[in-house]
Amino acid sequence: TAGGLTAVSLFRADPAPAPPAVQPQPQLQPVAPGPTDNPLVAKSSFGWLPEEVTGVEYAAGGHGDTTLAIGRGELPPMLWLSVSDREPPAPRDLSGEPKSIPQRVGDRDGHWVTADANDPLNHGDSYLRWPTADGRWAQLHAYYLARPDLQQVLVRVAEGATFANRGVPLPLRIASLPPSFHLSDAYTSRRPDQDGVPWKLVLQYSANGALATINVAPPGAGRKDGLGVPRCVKKNGLEACVGIDKEKAAGITAQELLSRITLLGTDESKWTAHVLSP
Repeated sequence: TAGGLTAVSLFRADPAPAPPAVQPQPQLQPVAPGPTDNPLVAKSSFGWLPEEVTGVEYAAGGHGDTTLAIGRGELPPMLWLSVSDREPPAPRDLSGEPKSIPQRVGDRDGHWVTADANDPLNHGDSYLRWPTADGRWAQLHAYYLARPDLQQVLVRVAEGATFANRGVPLPLRIASLPPSFHLSDAYTSRRPDQDGVPWKLVLQYSANGALATINVAPPGAGRKDGLGVPRCVKKNGLEACVGIDKEKAAGITAQELLSRITLLGTDESKWTAHVLSP
């Protein structure tokens, strides 16, 4: 009764105030490992992209794992997609104190990171972050993309992105690599205005202090990445070149490594995610 409650309150100290509610932190779910027979494993993938984008580039290795949607022109639009176990610190090139502006991404609460509290798009150098379904943090960084509906476009790109380790289909097979070969960097480029060809692939391996570089592209590419005198072959509409700066240390010559490569042609639907044979 009310009287009973009053009587009890006379003999019992006021209860301590309830502690503030703690928002549960999402638990990281284990991410399936990437394939071991592909040197270029993407951790993030785009879904829908605006028409300004003409290609998607991937990179893995010592310089980081990135997925980049890119357009054409002297200052091509660029949309960088990445994922990390926890939210990264504020971008280094952000001028001023970083501000966080809430933004819903699908069914998740994300936010823009900006130096201007009145402009979530940060004057066209835009950062959108949101938690993924497996408890990690995704980031979309966009610049040189100008359109009246930019904010809605970037949210739509973010909503279509997926995050899982996936072997990127590549235009070659490699019969085998020496056990001393360790991947340094792997990347694709889709910058015809810069490279002189629609795309190129570069694989770099370290081996006992030597550097081995494989370049694959349609014939006509400008400079080749890597060190050493390249050995090249043209087949199935593609050119492959191998350079090794210290063949003795690597335990294989550039010509021997080149002979282990099979080129799959220019039809990207015929490329393979299973690149390396044991």
